[in-house]
Amino acid sequence: MATIGHLPQSSFLYFTGQGSDKVYQVHLRPKDEGWVVDYGNGRRGGTLATGTKTSSPLAFEAALKIYEKVVKEKTTKGYTPDQSGALYTSTDLAGRISGELPQLPTLILEEQAARYFDDAGWGLQEKADGENRILLIEGQTVRGTNRRGLFVDIPQAWVGTADVPAGRTVIPGEHVGDVFKAFDLLELGGQDLRAAPFIERFGHLRKIAGRVPWMVVLDLELTAEGKRARAAALLAAHGEGYVFKALDAPFSAGRSTHSLKFKFNQSATCEVIRVNAQRSVAVGLRDDAGAMLDLGNVTVPPNEALPPVGTLVEVRYLYRYAGGKFEQPVYKGQRPDMTSADAVLSQVTRIKDRSAAMDDETA
Repeated sequence: MATIGHLPQSSFLYFTGQGSDKVYQVHLRPKDEGWVVDYGNGRRGGTLATGTKTSSPLAFEAALKIYEKVVKEKTTKGYTPDQSGALYTSTDLAGRISGELPQLPTLILEEQAARYFDDAGWGLQEKADGENRILLIEGQTVRGTNRRGLFVDIPQAWVGTADVPAGRTVIPGEHVGDVFKAFDLLELGGQDLRAAPFIERFGHLRKIAGRVPWMVVLDLELTAEGKRARAAALLAAHGEGYVFKALDAPFSAGRSTHSLKFKFNQSATCEVIRVNAQRSVAVGLRDDAGAMLDLGNVTVPPNEALPPVGTLVEVRYLYRYAGGKFEQPVYKGQRPDMTSADAVLSQVTRIKDRSAAMDDETA
């Protein structure tokens, strides 16, 4: 089959210059025994004009070249992947392996989180609601990577403005709008800090915070009182959640038990399985046997591009009914940094029995 060894790709680009507010989306997807490159463009929130860049299915490599050419042409004309219209860098390294992989926190439940508030060996930071980034700064050059370790484009405003020591500096964090929210430091001026305890790495990060104008450092709470107060404030502000960090742990890439996240609302990376009328899509997840399960419909906001079937998107929800669908799903956006292997049912841990829910409502 055409999909073996290859994955569909989509880019959603925006242009807000010269009084315009336009969107351009381009998709590389399988068709018959080959691959095609389709596109849609028009006013944001309106009906898009659609077409194709391939008159017939091509081999994957040939279609990929066309896809990448279209994306590059649009970005050089001022289109950007940021919905605000902020200009991004356009690097030939985008999509290539960087050699840097992030540390990914392990999800815990509320009853598991309780013990870490009183444990002096653990600190607490905000779980920022953005995209995982590792920034590589060397001289005037700033490059960004995603959670898969691939280079990605970053805001142009970040380039050439960091006043950090000579040599390579490597900072993990979250990209939120035009801001980089840093939470760790792996290298500083060419010095490798990965083997140092987290609390030591964080101390170095705080010292350079004011030298990077587009970066904020996420506060680290160390006392039981401070951790509880910060968690309560994040909940009141409708934040995403918080992360406990083992203060004496070295950095290790990949899923980690030295970094534990608690989220006020659950979210899952899902696959779009159907596009409905009135700007909504059906999303699904694969079970352990590989079968796709329909988790329900979610409305796509007017300022978001309508994702086609096969696109990976992030959906926030209150819980899932046992054997059923998401309750109160909210669309959060596309997830180009994830793969179809991530859209699995095992992400969902908040499950509620429907009969118990009915008892709650009638009590």
